[in-house]
Amino acid sequence: MSRKKALALAGAGILAVLCAGCGTASGEYYKETAHTSLAESESRLSFSSGVSNYYALQSAVLSMIGAGQELSTLPVGNYEGSLEEDLSRITQEITTENPLGCFAVSSIVFDQTKMLTYEELSITIQYKRTPEEIAAVREAPSQQEFERRLTELLSGYGTEAYFSVSALEDGEEDLYDQVLRCFYGAADTAYGLKSVSLATYPKTGPKRIVEVKLEWTDSRETLLEQGQQAQERAREICTEFNGKSDFERLDFVQKYLGDHVRYDDKAMRVVTETGGRQSRTSTYTAYGALVEGVAAQSGLAHGAKLLLDELGVPSTLIAGQNGDISYVWLLVQSEGVWYHYDPTGDHGLMSTEECKQQGYTWNERVYDDLS
Repeated sequence: MSRKKALALAGAGILAVLCAGCGTASGEYYKETAHTSLAESESRLSFSSGVSNYYALQSAVLSMIGAGQELSTLPVGNYEGSLEEDLSRITQEITTENPLGCFAVSSIVFDQTKMLTYEELSITIQYKRTPEEIAAVREAPSQQEFERRLTELLSGYGTEAYFSVSALEDGEEDLYDQVLRCFYGAADTAYGLKSVSLATYPKTGPKRIVEVKLEWTDSRETLLEQGQQAQERAREICTEFNGKSDFERLDFVQKYLGDHVRYDDKAMRVVTETGGRQSRTSTYTAYGALVEGVAAQSGLAHGAKLLLDELGVPSTLIAGQNGDISYVWLLVQSEGVWYHYDPTGDHGLMSTEECKQQGYTWNERVYDDLS
């Protein structure tokens, strides 16, 4: 005589299983067994005395998920506690708290059958992710590693990636700013970012899977060509420099941009309207500034970065705000000291405190090394 109790949870997925020590992670990728048909995947988990408590039951379910199985059965005998309550609890934890579970599992159904001396428990799991997507989740155990992997994705003009990130406290806005930091941090390839879409599984918590989707204004080949042309033009421009000091180098860059690049007012209105999330066409890049001769503010800053690179001045781009406008400027090193520098302003070299006094702000959780 059987009684069927289906605990179906439309939820999410599969990941902390592995993080909880189910042994499915290998190297930097999660290794998962490909999903098979129900008939092929059905198996009986072997327990010498059956599953008799919550932890053994949880381990069995997580082992099943780690193997990518859709259907399995196991014996339950002399169970300690309430089996029904524990099944509900396990389903809740895996599909709402476990990162891989939230990411990959659509539902879990338990089916109990009463035998003579024990119960037989059938477990059915439906997945909402393909085996390839699950296997593509890459470990990022630190913020530094997360940023390194983001930079690889952006500089390679990738379109989609999944990262298992530890100690994650950031919300969606912080993650977006982190993407921009990595985008501008690789200035040689900072061209054509059209849109960024972000999602985390679960939505909150220190351990999450971060899904990143990117769109680009042009093909990878076109954007690489724009970067090459901008660098070649920067090299040509800097052959005209004959000074010696860092001050002369910075002055040369600012004068060149002011004399040879037309400021794109229309593009700056788009920046204001979109809150800085506009499609980064050529006018927002060094290609617009140095090759086409017309650029928005961020394009001028990007062009200044390439010129400073040619002149041997260490620098990095910062994406933040000036007042209530999305803005890009540089951190430059002069005589061993780092300063803030806006090549489109008239403030000269600024300390961090002076920069803040002039109305420049940035996400201090993302740029924590500037605080």
